[in-house]
Amino acid sequence: MPFEFLLPDIGEGLAEAEIASWLVAVGDVVREDQPILEIQTDKAVVEMPSPASGTVLRLGAAVGDIVRVGELLVVIDGSSSTGPSSAPHHGGASV
Repeated sequence: MPFEFLLPDIGEGLAEAEIASWLVAVGDVVREDQPILEIQTDKAVVEMPSPASGTVLRLGAAVGDIVRVGELLVVIDGSSSTGPSSAPHHGGASV
């Protein structure tokens, strides 16, 4: 079942971040905690780790796009993995 990873609350009053770069592409197989993208805020550039293992099905935004907290970052097909459940993941790195 697809796993939707949403931009988590990154703290410090920040409600959005820019996609600085993708470290994966659609079709790539990723493992849990593998860096999958870099986001840029007013304060820092941060690598975001994958919340699950599986195949990248969809990227939710392009490089340069602004993504708000709670918006889709990536969809991962974790059905063949033993990673976390397919419920939306709201955790992540803090800035």
